[in-house]
Amino acid sequence: MRISPEPSTLSGSPHPPPPESSVSLYELSFGTVAGICAGVFIKKGAKAVAFFLGGVFVLLQYLGSFSILRVDWARMGHRFERVFYTTDTTGTKRAPTIWTAWNWLVDFLTADFPPRASFLAGLALGLRIG
Repeated sequence: MRISPEPSTLSGSPHPPPPESSVSLYELSFGTVAGICAGVFIKKGAKAVAFFLGGVFVLLQYLGSFSILRVDWARMGHRFERVFYTTDTTGTKRAPTIWTAWNWLVDFLTADFPPRASFLAGLALGLRIG
């Protein structure tokens, strides 16, 4: 009787092969697929928006350095605060945080969408792979 060598000794690694995944690519739900697509879209879109806004900022600074135009950054800061800051019950203004932005995004994307849990799992995966 002939004994074949173990697969781990053939590759030279002392470790066994990794276990098979418990997630089947053929059994993804609609919520998961929608979440993956939304995550990839958000990540690519955020990169494009950041690229565009960064380019506008550099252009404004460049034109300002040659005195072609003048930008009132204090006024821009006040406008930003008016749009994105929230006021609590005591009248204190609070700056946006990553957590508040994430909560707003999740509430917006999952409004009237029953498979919320699988969508969030897919969204996290889409943000990771996008």
